Amino acid sequence: MKNSLVKSTSIVALSTLFSRITGFIRDMIIADCFGASGKLDGFFIAFRIPNLLRRLVAEGALTISFIPIYTEYLTKRDHKEALELAQKTLSILILILIVFTVIGEIFSPAIVKLFAYGFTDSARIGLTVFLNRILFPYIFLVGLVAFSMGVLNSHGRFFSPAFAPVLLNVGFIIGAIYFSRFFNEPLYGLAIGVLFGGLLQVLLQIPYLINTGFRIKFSVDLKHPGIRRIFRMITPALFGIAVYQINILMSTILASMLAPGSISYLYYSDRLTEIVLGVFIFSISNVILPEMSNFSANNDLERLKSLYIIAVKASLFLAIPASIAMMTVGTPIISTLFMRGEFTPLHVSLTYKALLYASIGVTSISILRITTPAFYSLKDTKTPVITSAIAFILNIVLGYLLMQTSLKHAGLSLANSISVTVQTIILVGWLQRRIGILSIESLILPVIKYIASGLVMAYIIWNISGFVDWFNDPFAKRLLFLLLIVIVGGTTYLLICIVAGVKEISLVRDKLYKISKATFSKRRE
Repeated sequence: MKNSLVKSTSIVALSTLFSRITGFIRDMIIADCFGASGKLDGFFIAFRIPNLLRRLVAEGALTISFIPIYTEYLTKRDHKEALELAQKTLSILILILIVFTVIGEIFSPAIVKLFAYGFTDSARIGLTVFLNRILFPYIFLVGLVAFSMGVLNSHGRFFSPAFAPVLLNVGFIIGAIYFSRFFNEPLYGLAIGVLFGGLLQVLLQIPYLINTGFRIKFSVDLKHPGIRRIFRMITPALFGIAVYQINILMSTILASMLAPGSISYLYYSDRLTEIVLGVFIFSISNVILPEMSNFSANNDLERLKSLYIIAVKASLFLAIPASIAMMTVGTPIISTLFMRGEFTPLHVSLTYKALLYASIGVTSISILRITTPAFYSLKDTKTPVITSAIAFILNIVLGYLLMQTSLKHAGLSLANSISVTVQTIILVGWLQRRIGILSIESLILPVIKYIASGLVMAYIIWNISGFVDWFNDPFAKRLLFLLLIVIVGGTTYLLICIVAGVKEISLVRDKLYKISKATFSKRRE
């Protein structure tokens, strides 16, 4: 079976692209049904609480500490020992998830009060608490999905974990359109749809796990050497990997002190930036952790450095023009995707205000998502914690100060962009100290070309957007011109990059193939 990092990334990227497409359909339906209201703010807070715990405990700390150890077992020990480690890890994870779910159900009022600090309306607080109790079991379901991702990615199987978010979006859509009909408060149906989507995600993973040889066997063994190594890494990873999500959550808490709808504007803005990050950049970061862990296990730092630089180039190749495009034609994008039903032109303007400043941090996040796995592959969880703490404090301080200005909720987006940029700069510098000098200078010329090509693209799509009144023209016209902007913009960027001699287009593809081919050949020996 032919395996390569390029193939793996393509599988993840295509699955993630489909996920983002269905995610946009979901958000269009939510915007149409609920607009940007105080009640919807409550739903987003209720959903973000278990979602944050999922990212911290399951996808964050456990997965990132589990994959390097599990990969080492696959590389240096037999298959049976590796699967035994996975069984014991799952047993402990199930207990942890049950505890978190029970605590969440019992203490939901106190948790909501903490995360919705600015809510003063008792009816909105009560609604948020009830929604939070419906949604908290989601952490159990998606925790199982995150564990499956760790096992399957380590075995070079990427489809089902990458496709799982599509099923969550399906749950959202069914909840908004169908389940909501059965409740006086339609948001209850939306919350039940989330749980339904989580169940579908779990069911998808089962046959793929069986194909790896994994079987469920409940066995709690805290003295197992692999488990003990995982837990030595898990505490610092708990905070380190999730700083971006923590910062977003802090922005949510601060936004709860602002006018109703502010949380919704940040949510819609976040969804737009995530399509850029998720389709390709997060796909790369998910794929390279097992590969970096393999290089680290074999003490092959030169290949690790080479893979890192190639991954950064690939990420920036997309992140830079995407960031420029969102700044340039953010209003057309938001207008076309969301402006209908309860979502008004005012909501479009306020969402674009958040998107404009969030776009500034996209390139930094793309580098951060490649850099952080490099540290975890080296089993170094302490360094990301330090930089995360710096970014966390900086985000809170700047967010609170900037939200007092005319920027309001957009100040929170700007604070997050600044804090993640500072974290990225520090982390890259420390990575050089950890594994040796990286050929950062090899990035300078390509980045200049990316920026130049992106600016030409921006000029062209800005002029195209001028032919449409994005607040008043019919949806069909807005959609047609948005598709034209995407096609012309993407084509222009690629052509200019080719004319400018951007070798990375083919160089990245070829080198990724060669490196990963050698890696998988070693692993199969």
